[in-house]
Amino acid sequence: MPKISVIIPVYNCEKYLSVCLDSVVLQTYNNLEIICVDDGSNDNSLKILKKYEQKDCRIKVITQKNQGQSAARNTGLKQATGDYISFIDADDWVSLSLYKKFVEKIKKTGTDIDIFLFNACSWFDKPNSIYLSKFFEMPVWKNFQQKDYIHTFDDCMNPFSGNMSAVNKIYNKKFLDKNNLQFTTGLIFEDQLFYLETFILADKILIDDSMMYFYRRHNTSSTMNSLGDKVFDIFKVINKMETFLKKTNNYEDYKYAFFQHKYTQYSFLFFETPFFKREKFYDWMKARLLMTKEENFNKDICKKLVGYDVFEDILKLNHKEFYKKYKDKRI
Repeated sequence: MPKISVIIPVYNCEKYLSVCLDSVVLQTYNNLEIICVDDGSNDNSLKILKKYEQKDCRIKVITQKNQGQSAARNTGLKQATGDYISFIDADDWVSLSLYKKFVEKIKKTGTDIDIFLFNACSWFDKPNSIYLSKFFEMPVWKNFQQKDYIHTFDDCMNPFSGNMSAVNKIYNKKFLDKNNLQFTTGLIFEDQLFYLETFILADKILIDDSMMYFYRRHNTSSTMNSLGDKVFDIFKVINKMETFLKKTNNYEDYKYAFFQHKYTQYSFLFFETPFFKREKFYDWMKARLLMTKEENFNKDICKKLVGYDVFEDILKLNHKEFYKKYKDKRI
């Protein structure tokens, strides 16, 4: 009966918080430690947390000044006493059988896994919403047809494709502690760096295609517009990811996949950047992608990458021309 620490960073989520908490306290697996970190909320979130804490002895509420999601997660990690770690965002929810299925899986495999990866889907926060596509598709993993096959990062044929969140994973606490893994604070898009660090260092990754996490999507445009200059954090995060790949001698193995991830991320976020910041963002992404021309890349391989024509257009067009050409395609 391994103990699972569920870490929930909370900031002004009074509208959705009860749904999230109910999905955890009503789990069919009971040996949970539920750590809720209130990150300086100024709505009724803390009151809701305290009410749940009084009713359920497994819940521990921690309060701190607003420092961002990464800092709140790290606070939870420091307090966690479980064998495994699960992260949930306060406006999302999970399947009521998530942790029971996880424990059954690891018992069946009989091995001490580092990461359990399960599927998730997005859900728009509006009336008559429909569930969107899964976070990942099993065929991107080699030997995916072999039930309970233990993977490594090398088995992923598209390692930077739509699966970089921390919420649809359960992590072995000993694995995180051994490698001193935590979230980089002060940046958004930090999940991407944490994903890369954990998956590169993991020796045993267990995958389940079951849909067990439900990610609530708000109005993306309004969210991005509220970020202002924070959208430029993507460049810092990408730089840190590249540094990590080189430091661990993995860059040559993944450089084409990482190159594709760069221009895909940059071009996507260009359209999500506030209008008055868009020209600056475009200049930044063009300057950084120009540097790749100095890399020892095989052009024949590059031309086979998904969206390579987008990369070429970024280099030769200005921001207005690029916007006009791709505004209806939404890269």
